[in-house]
Amino acid sequence: MTAPDRGSHGRLVLVTGADASSLGQLARAIGERLGSSVVVDGQVLDAMLVEPDESAGGVTGVGLVRRQLLRWSAGLALAETYLIEGYDVVVADRVEGDRLEDYLDLAAPEPVHLVVVGTGIDPSTPGWGLWVTTPPESGDPESLAGTAAEVVERLAESVVDTAATD
Repeated sequence: MTAPDRGSHGRLVLVTGADASSLGQLARAIGERLGSSVVVDGQVLDAMLVEPDESAGGVTGVGLVRRQLLRWSAGLALAETYLIEGYDVVVADRVEGDRLEDYLDLAAPEPVHLVVVGTGIDPSTPGWGLWVTTPPESGDPESLAGTAAEVVERLAESVVDTAATD
């Protein structure tokens, strides 16, 4: 890995889709193609939280929204640390529907390269960013590499100006 140019600010890339389990793998493959980058996986951040469940059903309602906002805030804080040092940061997290605007509000004023992967995503999700309609097949390195290469090649199409989403 080459060291980033310390005089430049890195790019923030959000990879989201309906299948949260494959987002981390795709984010990693995209990061490898970008060069000096860091991958922030929302599932990993969520797993770091140790919190007793008050019911057998787990966290629901307001607690679930609170936990989601904490994960997003923590991920963006971590991302900002690397962005200011010139690293590109690829965040893998399931951000769909009207929650996408909430996430972008947290990221503001940072422009976000938004990559929405696959089918089955909440239909209320705004059509911003780059939509890749063919998700990589889980466990298929060639499919993963192909999707990552397409995303990096079309990265300019993915920019969302967070100031314009308000």
